[in-house]
Amino acid sequence: MSSGKTERLINLTMALLAAQRFIKKSQIFKIVAGYSGTPEAMERMFERDKDDLRSLGILIEVGGLDPLFDDEPGYRIKKSDYVLALENLTAEELSLLAIAAKTWRDASFSDSAQSALRKLRSLGIENDATNYVDAPIHIKTSYANFPLIWDATLTSKKLIFNYPNRDSILEPRTIEPYGVAAWHGYWYVVGRDLKKDAIRVFKIDRFSEECKTEGKVGSFTTPNDFQISEHLVMLQDLPKTSVLLLIRKNTCHQLRLKSDTVKSGVEWDEMQFTENNRQETIKEILWHGADVIVISPDDLKNSVITALQRLVMNG
Repeated sequence: MSSGKTERLINLTMALLAAQRFIKKSQIFKIVAGYSGTPEAMERMFERDKDDLRSLGILIEVGGLDPLFDDEPGYRIKKSDYVLALENLTAEELSLLAIAAKTWRDASFSDSAQSALRKLRSLGIENDATNYVDAPIHIKTSYANFPLIWDATLTSKKLIFNYPNRDSILEPRTIEPYGVAAWHGYWYVVGRDLKKDAIRVFKIDRFSEECKTEGKVGSFTTPNDFQISEHLVMLQDLPKTSVLLLIRKNTCHQLRLKSDTVKSGVEWDEMQFTENNRQETIKEILWHGADVIVISPDDLKNSVITALQRLVMNG
């Protein structure tokens, strides 16, 4: 299973699991990243995704939005029915599920997601995948806003939060959130920035801890032609640089999600990934501390050393 499809399945599961009501297929195509192409193509993708989720033991409930009318059917996943069959998942897929489950748990989602991780031991899986799940997973505290962000997206409420500008200074933002999705190992919310009157992409782990909603349910309408993946793809249009790292075994799982293994060692793995945001890369490397060593490029290595020296000088 490709990482792109894995993330789409994670996004779909998150949307259907977090929903308090049935979600129409047309809404799913808008708020779940990864669905693109003609309506027929998206229909086929959705049917395959439902089959894939069923094969993992995830039951999707189908029901009407209004029992009094013959309306378009909706979909949701009951938390009580959320059980996973993990035998055939790769380490990368398990790591994605682990991050999603950790996010749900830390953000007050149902504990049922954790049963997926505990099931590993009963399956007798003894490989790198077990190490991915058993090891600590670092999720920043800003993910505590996840239920609020999801609720604002699903109920069409305005979202108010502080977000760093290009100079890393927090600025107040008010947006109409159109969709939330995982993209290359990170979570994003996409919506219309009311001050700029334009659609913008916001990385959720950069939110300040204070986040709130404003307005009544249905206070805005998501454009009919909105496709969240079209805006997430634009993140890849920035200049790209190849980064080579040494990563300590069984650590730095978010870095591993977007990296390819060049050489596997006893204590360290040599891994490579392509970055398009230098400041974010530096912050991520500093976040993992002594578990990461930069091999190349030299300018990134020097920037990390300088940042570490500043941290030491400032205590």
